[in-house]
Amino acid sequence: MVKGSVSNQSGELHPATWVVWTGVAAACVMLVGNPLYLMVLLGVVGVQYLAASTRQPHERGWGMLLRMGLWLIVLVVPLNALTIHAGSHVLFRLPEHWPLIGGRVTWEGVIAGGMNALSLFSLLVLFACLNLEITQAQLLRLTPAFVYEAGLVLSIGLAFVPQMMVSAREIREAQRVRGHRMRRVKDALPFVMALLTTGLERSFALAESMEARGFGRARSQPRRIELWYRALAVLGLIGVLCGLFLQTYYASWRVLGWVVAAISAVVLLAVFWGQGRRLLRTHYRRERWTWRDGVVLAACAGVAAFLVLARGRASEALAYSPYQSVVPAFNPTVGVVLMLLLAPLVVRLVRL
Repeated sequence: MVKGSVSNQSGELHPATWVVWTGVAAACVMLVGNPLYLMVLLGVVGVQYLAASTRQPHERGWGMLLRMGLWLIVLVVPLNALTIHAGSHVLFRLPEHWPLIGGRVTWEGVIAGGMNALSLFSLLVLFACLNLEITQAQLLRLTPAFVYEAGLVLSIGLAFVPQMMVSAREIREAQRVRGHRMRRVKDALPFVMALLTTGLERSFALAESMEARGFGRARSQPRRIELWYRALAVLGLIGVLCGLFLQTYYASWRVLGWVVAAISAVVLLAVFWGQGRRLLRTHYRRERWTWRDGVVLAACAGVAAFLVLARGRASEALAYSPYQSVVPAFNPTVGVVLMLLLAPLVVRLVRL
């Protein structure tokens, strides 16, 4: 491994900090079932996205994707309301003989569909914000060595959608300049062909650049050692599953189950460490940890701890069902805690 220079712009956070912040925010979106708290989270993530998009020149791809994501709300809410016929507040009724959508359409179904759409859109904005704050190269450097290939595929996949949206917009602008208009389905064929060709060209260029830079190159090992690694990995996975099975379904063997699961987990970690040593990784630039990272990580830890305690002691404080009460409850303390996720924006504004 080659030591590189330290790189960290003033006010920028470490990529690992952004990954932790994204994970905590995503956990909040998935575990909080109250639409009022979801709107608070969407506001927090949206403000962070707007702040990031003003500094990034490649924001257009995610901006177009988010505008398409707004149509998700238009589709999910009516679909949920037409297919779930529970609730007491009836808006209107459809003929009962209509398949799937026949029956009463309730206000509770509309609220439930709005909650689902709000959660999905919040996650979309969240991951768009992550991609604006850190690059695919930084995300790849954070990937553990033993899952390097999976991290590479993930980073390429995250970059594919915004690049495709930017290409689609550029192709449409070029076709409009040439007088091409989409009036029929047949008129979309030139657009689709151009978009596919652009994607294939980008894929070939990416593959050639990766091959030229030696991606995937690993130290050669004897066949016997490789087989031992695979056998130990399979045994470790089986041991973890057997241990969890014992401690879940047999109360008298619970201690033995935890011991088997712990030993198997140690074996798996040893296999992962050994496999990771095969990969040759070179670092040209190193990000530096600052006090800003400490503040953001402390805020994330506080939100995570509050979320765990709230789910463990009073799960109804975060949950909400429109079929029990149409009006959701709002606890100001929960809203203030969720707003701690604005820490990245706050520390960036502070200049010390």
